[in-house]
Amino acid sequence: MKKDYRSEPIHRMVVIGESNAFGMCAIDPRNEWVQTVANLIRDFQDAPLQVFNNSIPANVISPESPGYGTMIGTKPSALERYKTDLIALKPDLAIIAYGFNDSRCGYAAEKFLRDLETIVSDVRRETDALVVLTSPYWAPQFDPEIWNSLKEKPDFGAFNKVGRELVRSYVIGIRKLAEKYDCIFVDLFTTTEGAIWLLNDDLCHFNDVGHRVIGQLVFNAIAANCSFIGRKSIRQAREGGFNTSNTGGTNAMGKWIEIFHKR
Repeated sequence: MKKDYRSEPIHRMVVIGESNAFGMCAIDPRNEWVQTVANLIRDFQDAPLQVFNNSIPANVISPESPGYGTMIGTKPSALERYKTDLIALKPDLAIIAYGFNDSRCGYAAEKFLRDLETIVSDVRRETDALVVLTSPYWAPQFDPEIWNSLKEKPDFGAFNKVGRELVRSYVIGIRKLAEKYDCIFVDLFTTTEGAIWLLNDDLCHFNDVGHRVIGQLVFNAIAANCSFIGRKSIRQAREGGFNTSNTGGTNAMGKWIEIFHKR
């Protein structure tokens, strides 16, 4: 049997991250990926859930990051605020979503991972939270062939690093950190890679569909690794007597519904 990361419901979900976690470019607030995760958890657990989204657009992980101080939102960095914006809120679920901006401004992977490990180790030591680490998202600038084929390219200022090697080292490193500290890892990069239609026209932020995809991926990772998500469904099925003879067939052809619901 696989490891169960959490069996008790989540009451306080705290997210710390960048602009996509903030919800930028999602037209319908319900589609913001953090809201998508929260609403799916609410659907499938037997307890209320509070959300504290401390994501900041343009945020970076450290004052050492080359993007730090170049625009509004880059500071205070995650290292300067995680104790007040994450740990102090006493989360049951802590989602840490960094790497996109830092890789786009060329922050060395070993330094980024060192900084992320400081945050993760402290969260692990000072809380009992289920910790979820997400990889950076994909963007066209991480694929030189796609990037160079574009006729019009946005000016990202300090966040103008083009290339795949650095961001892939982030993805690999975050996965290893998750394993080391018993966290759930969500590889957003691999799933969104090349899907330019999931992005807003600014080629940086995700549109409504992209946000929903990301939120579903994060929820799926939690649901597949935590038994608390399944307890409500199991209880409802048992209490209601739901089984193979009285479920399904919503969109099935009538002749098959008749066969399977009357046996």
